Amino acid sequence: MKTLSSDEWIARCAKRILQIEQDIASDEARRIANDLRRFERTAAMEPEAAVDFVASTLGRPDQRFERRAAPRA
Repeated sequence: MKTLSSDEWIARCAKRILQIEQDIASDEARRIANDLRRFERTAAMEPEAAVDFVASTLGRPDQRFERRAAPRA
């Protein structure tokens, strides 16, 4: 994965959010993208993959999208 600046990662992430969910305002999509950037698991992914991961995870009946109990060593 090419290393992206935070601004580029957030912009691409927000763009993907708006592609998936047209009812979200652009400033809300950017806020969500910022949240995904701060989350360890999604920050390690390409921005579009992070959005797709969260969308698929939240669409399941057993929604388990949470922080790790303990930090990685």
